[in-house]
Amino acid sequence: MTARAENGKQRRILVGVDGSRAAAAALRWATAEARLRSMRLHVVHARDQHAVEQAPYAPPSAGQGTVGQPEEGSALKALIPEAAGPDGWADVKFEVVDGLSARVLLERAAGAAMLVLGSTRSADAPVGKPRAPLGPVARDCLRAAPCPVVIIAVPSLQPEAESARTG
Repeated sequence: MTARAENGKQRRILVGVDGSRAAAAALRWATAEARLRSMRLHVVHARDQHAVEQAPYAPPSAGQGTVGQPEEGSALKALIPEAAGPDGWADVKFEVVDGLSARVLLERAAGAAMLVLGSTRSADAPVGKPRAPLGPVARDCLRAAPCPVVIIAVPSLQPEAESARTG
């Protein structure tokens, strides 16, 4: 199988990264899948310039561990060799784009073989309320993507209250 589609365009797998553990897992999975299918890997990080930023002294939310703003492009780009393993992966395009994450990913998904995203279970759900299985970006992409969407789930860092009560 080659990376070329019927119309001569190169086939690619798009993966969204944001510096979280879930995004790193999605990048590893997408890299392995791109290798397996002999496809190009397109890694995209969307920066929302209007998003409210967390105070630099505040600890990251459970499962977030995001990369700081100034060096975020280079720090995220450094994840690619780690995900590619010792052999490396030559056919990778890395892009940092300003804009809303879901919008940027949906625009870039046109013509992609698949869109790969990471998702952690929301750790900040109110007590007694079920946790959302997906974040808003993943939900928006599932609803509107022009290609198949693969969600790589990463377990929460916090132990489940339900399992502690039943065990």
